[in-house]
Amino acid sequence: MLIPDSSSSGSVSADPVLQLYFRGSRQHLFQTSDLVCLQGDGNYTWLHWRNRPSIIMPKTLKQLTGILPIAGFVRVHRNSIVNCQYVASLEKLKSGSGAIHLLNGMVLPVSRRRWEEISEFLSNA
Repeated sequence: MLIPDSSSSGSVSADPVLQLYFRGSRQHLFQTSDLVCLQGDGNYTWLHWRNRPSIIMPKTLKQLTGILPIAGFVRVHRNSIVNCQYVASLEKLKSGSGAIHLLNGMVLPVSRRRWEEISEFLSNA
């Protein structure tokens, strides 16, 4: 499932900056091009970056999906979203599910239901 457009106007935002808030109202700006993947962990989400340590946010993966840019991100599992520019390869497993290998060495599961859509999307990207 691709990241849906959550804006009410239907316009696509070309802004590559992700605004996150830590400890109250301190605002930090991050380039979404540096975001490798997001992993949901209950009511928290781990954000894995290319050149900085991973951080955990007190937001669900669904909440963060609403503020990500539409282009370039794909949901590969119920708890994982990846940035397509960091995908190294896809691997089909005997169980019917799959695995996605990222350039930073991480390996994330790909659900059986999403395998066809993900493999087709990444082969066209």
